[in-house]
Amino acid sequence: MKTPTFLLVVLFLFYCATLAKSQDEPLPVSPSAVGETPPVKKQYFLLSPRVSITVPHPMGNKSFKKSFVGIYEASGGLNIMIYKGLFVGAAAKNGLLKITENKITDYNASMSFNNVCGKVGVDVYVGEKNRAIYSVALSYGQNWTEYSGIKTKDANNPPKINSFSTSYFEPEMNIFFLIESNFGIGATISYTVFDAHFDPYDLVLNEYAKFDTNNAVSTQFFSFGFGFYYSLIKKKK
Repeated sequence: MKTPTFLLVVLFLFYCATLAKSQDEPLPVSPSAVGETPPVKKQYFLLSPRVSITVPHPMGNKSFKKSFVGIYEASGGLNIMIYKGLFVGAAAKNGLLKITENKITDYNASMSFNNVCGKVGVDVYVGEKNRAIYSVALSYGQNWTEYSGIKTKDANNPPKINSFSTSYFEPEMNIFFLIESNFGIGATISYTVFDAHFDPYDLVLNEYAKFDTNNAVSTQFFSFGFGFYYSLIKKKK
């Protein structure tokens, strides 16, 4: 792991630990809140399955942004709480991006991928009545990507690759609005960075559109959508 990345991970873990520790601090009751519905008691659960549906938006690499549009991402995972919201977990994700007519004329191809990762993060109650949970996590794992529908005008010049596998990392943030003490629905955003750059010349896309020759930028995309929070097996503090 490169030194800057290692330092970011250390800072992230410190941030998570600080948020977890802050859960010990009782919320102040404002004068206007007296007589109203009391805050929900903070509860901690051992297991927390998570599901999210998001849409990826290509970022970073100009050629990648010019070629593909995000269709969907579907992910599911399980977190294990280790201390007052601080958790470790694992997740899997399936996603799809496509080359459409508005990106490259007379071209239709797709980029599908599957990710598997481990993660560390923290869930924090927010708001005066603990009716929402703010969740932040950092994931690191393995990606498998496959292209389909890639074509060429010259049979002697086929695409250099049809698939690849690489590592990736992904910071993620969620805000869940609690419907029950252990169930909530909310918004999720993430930023995925593959340890592989996108080069349209590898896919001979340069036969159909004009691209910058400098593509030494990793494949990245920003995703947003909605997620579901559920927890079970209540833990003692």
